[in-house]
Amino acid sequence: MEMDITIGDVRYSQAELDLLTGGEPLGERDESILLLARVLKDPLRLPWLLKEFCQLKLGDEVRDDFRLALIRVQIESEMRMHEDIQRFQQRRYVAQVIEILLFQDLLLAPREGVEEEGEY
Repeated sequence: MEMDITIGDVRYSQAELDLLTGGEPLGERDESILLLARVLKDPLRLPWLLKEFCQLKLGDEVRDDFRLALIRVQIESEMRMHEDIQRFQQRRYVAQVIEILLFQDLLLAPREGVEEEGEY
């Protein structure tokens, strides 16, 4: 049975929070991680939560942890895509959009091959 916890008046999946934090306690990352958990619970809410994501004030360490959370979601989504393709495509898309908004690129973006000079 999956455990839920209530923070404020919102219920969160403990498994989801563990994924987002890498199994560490929430600590000072509460605001950004809980916002991410809310949008991952219902990815179709992303358009209405964009302003909140754009207004996040993330210090360097929190910023790095938040990006790792986004990457964890993308990896988990790829690995579990066969379970529920629509759900995990939406989760991956949400994580990628947020990463682009906050970091201007995707760390896990496919890279085009760089051709060596003189090679065909």
